[in-house]
Amino acid sequence: MGQNASTRLQARGYKTIVFVICIVAALGGLLFGLDQGFINNALAPLTEHYGLDVSSQESYSAILAMGGIVGALLSGIFARFLGRKRSLMMAGFIFCAASAYSSLLPALPVLSACRFMLGFGVGIASFVVPLYLSETAPASIRGSMGTLFQLMITIGIFLISVTNVLIAKAFVNTEAALPYMFLTITFFALFMFAGSFILPESPRWLMLKGRREGAVAVLRRTLNSEEEIEKEINEIAVALESDSQSKVFPVMRGYFLKVLLVGVLLQMFQQLVGINMMIYYSATIFGYAGMTGLIAMLTVPTVNMIFTFPAIHWVEKWGRKKLLYVGAAIMFVTMLAAGFAFHSIGDVSDSALIGSGPKMLLLAAVILYIFGFAVSWGPVAWLVCSEIFPLGGREIGMTVTTMVNWTFAGLVMNYALSFMAKFGNASIFYLFAGFCVLAILFVSRFVPETKGVTLEKIESNLKAGVSLRRLGER
Repeated sequence: MGQNASTRLQARGYKTIVFVICIVAALGGLLFGLDQGFINNALAPLTEHYGLDVSSQESYSAILAMGGIVGALLSGIFARFLGRKRSLMMAGFIFCAASAYSSLLPALPVLSACRFMLGFGVGIASFVVPLYLSETAPASIRGSMGTLFQLMITIGIFLISVTNVLIAKAFVNTEAALPYMFLTITFFALFMFAGSFILPESPRWLMLKGRREGAVAVLRRTLNSEEEIEKEINEIAVALESDSQSKVFPVMRGYFLKVLLVGVLLQMFQQLVGINMMIYYSATIFGYAGMTGLIAMLTVPTVNMIFTFPAIHWVEKWGRKKLLYVGAAIMFVTMLAAGFAFHSIGDVSDSALIGSGPKMLLLAAVILYIFGFAVSWGPVAWLVCSEIFPLGGREIGMTVTTMVNWTFAGLVMNYALSFMAKFGNASIFYLFAGFCVLAILFVSRFVPETKGVTLEKIESNLKAGVSLRRLGER
């Protein structure tokens, strides 16, 4: 009886400390979301203050992605030499500085430079947070903890959307409202920056640097017994020994290039299913259909946040691959429905003439689309990329895949509105529906199920020549 009670207390303590560590680390995702969601409801006052046309709106929005690409490019170096923890601290500091200076409403070139730096910080966070979570959380709950990153992104998008709406209502004058919109990001950035000081370093990074005692100390905070700690340490050591004995650098080996291709295509499809068009321009898209007000401004961020919560449970219950299938199928159907809604609207110049039928169809399609993404490709693409790479090449693998994500995010941000203007509002939805079909075919052929499997077992299977689809087999 006493032993059972002790075991329950150990398990409860283990889960608590793991959750605390992961939730603090995932605050990097919160800042990611704040910057993503900022444009949607701040674009109108920015346009008014700086006199932006459609091309300038897209360019300013896409600068974040350019900074993200550079941040992702360098974040592998930062993560390898500074460590995961210090890289998170750096990202938090950049967020604070760039958003605070933006609140001064400098000239547009300077404001754009600040947005580039925000993107640089986001690029680091989008690389380091999934990596840190996958290396720190135990295998049994790694999926749930990994989805915290995407959950925090959605919370950030929701928070900035709500606060921007409230600020816009409170301050009719644009010059008075914009500084507070930027300072909201600064306020939350301070939480992430301060919280990063209490994080332990990744035990796998410590082992990579030959600091075994430090790694053991971290694992004592997250695992229940000395047996589990010893098993984990030995598995990490074996993986590192395998890389050190190889005559070929891990990233030059065929097995690494195979999983790199999987990661690249996962991140590419995550963007080509159209999510950033919805995140950045949903208010504009609803406006094209004659829908304004709170529905246009808050539907996407609210639904996105609410529907990400189930993913925390489902990713461990259903697994990664099933969620990717379900999500892509839902997004395919809803993109077709949204395209049909705009096709029905046609070229009506007066929004008052648009009937309620197409509006309701568009609204329902968008809500279900966000549900499909939030429970699947949103969290799972980041999660799988953080799991499949061998330790010796993990930073490089995550660097490349994160850069790919930002590259395609930038393409969507930079051309979505122009594409709709040139080919019709319905066209882009049909385009993204086609990419959903390709995503399903890709998942069926190449993506492994990694639920509940240690990172070291996945790496062992990879090096043993197990096919990509079977990497998660025990």
